[in-house]
Amino acid sequence: MTTQGRVAATLTLLAVVSAPSAYALDFHGYARSGIGWSTRGGEQQCSAVTGGGSKYRLGNECETYAELKLGQQVWQQGASGFYFDTNLAYAVSQQADFEAVSPALREVNIQGDNLIAALPGAKLWAGKRFYQRHDVHMIDFYYWDISGPGAGLENITTDWGKVSLAATRNSEAGGAQGYIDNEHKVKEAITDTFDLRLAGITLGKAGTLELGVDYGRASASDGYHLSPTASKQGWMATVEHTLETGEGYNKLVLQYATDAMTSLRNGRGEGASAENNGRMVRIIDHGAYDLQGAWRMMYVAMLQDVRRDNGNGSRWFTAGIRPMYQWTPVMSTLFEAGYDQVKSQRTGQQNHQVKLTLAQQWQAGSSIWSRPALRFYATYANWREKWGYASTTLPGFVSGLAYSDNDAHKFSRGSNDEISVGAQMEIWW
Repeated sequence: MTTQGRVAATLTLLAVVSAPSAYALDFHGYARSGIGWSTRGGEQQCSAVTGGGSKYRLGNECETYAELKLGQQVWQQGASGFYFDTNLAYAVSQQADFEAVSPALREVNIQGDNLIAALPGAKLWAGKRFYQRHDVHMIDFYYWDISGPGAGLENITTDWGKVSLAATRNSEAGGAQGYIDNEHKVKEAITDTFDLRLAGITLGKAGTLELGVDYGRASASDGYHLSPTASKQGWMATVEHTLETGEGYNKLVLQYATDAMTSLRNGRGEGASAENNGRMVRIIDHGAYDLQGAWRMMYVAMLQDVRRDNGNGSRWFTAGIRPMYQWTPVMSTLFEAGYDQVKSQRTGQQNHQVKLTLAQQWQAGSSIWSRPALRFYATYANWREKWGYASTTLPGFVSGLAYSDNDAHKFSRGSNDEISVGAQMEIWW
């Protein structure tokens, strides 16, 4: 972000804070930070399997990250109202006292409730927004997330459930090219996502169902064009079943995606890519429960299979569990075990990782979701890898293509293990 951009973002937030209003200012957010060491020497090293899409979080986060949200109800008349929302995000490597950072403007939007008389309860919105995101917390994995600048109408009441419609936009660096003034130039390509959801389908005691379909399409500015082999467009369908009890919930998710939707795999497309024609199938089961007595637990199991037309896909399986024992209303012990296996479609070889963490924690409440929390942890990671992706710095190899390790080149992390210890704080509010 430029200096001018940082000033503009700061002025926007100051305007919200200083504007005279009868409504209270809402301050929400998330943050984590800490310090860690590796038993091999130096700072903490975080472990993620090569080819996987995430990592098990507990005792395995090596950065300081924060989201600071300011919002305000700026107008209300009966059931109708306007809400202004903003969100600035920061990330640094937590290696020094002073670490300069340019904030990311993640959200700035207006949400209007009950503005259409014929659609009571519906919300009309426009701007940059975190839009109905679905994730697995313990691996920080967003499997349905079309966030970005956009607009939509959500929570339309029907006999079947709540209908939501939205359009959002993201971009791909270097995705479009053309000859402008007889000079070859490259610029970002725009990819739009069109989202339709039906949520809250009641199944009685069997829980609820949410259905969704996302269509992603890339486009180039006038005078530019996409690669002839670009995927250009793709679809993603999602079915999510939720079973809630008084002690917690379980979610079972089925997803299928094609072509442009198989790169980010979260509902946002990359249609300017010339390497992502194919399909993806994914099944996830995850949840969290307060068990009898002082025991709590969260868990995940997932299989994701990406088949590329060019043979550069992968099959990723992951499974993990995080039990927690509550000693007092504010003190608990957590243990997290996670296993990852990723098989390359191109090489036929597998990468494996096991990650174990034991943590002593003090938190504001007795739930596994209680925050803020202060924790001290020890993490052990063991990996056995045989393949990886080539980088742009290796001559003679295609960047982004999967290759087997050999005597001359290591594309993976090889085989090794590591122990890290440290302390971390985490909060959301």
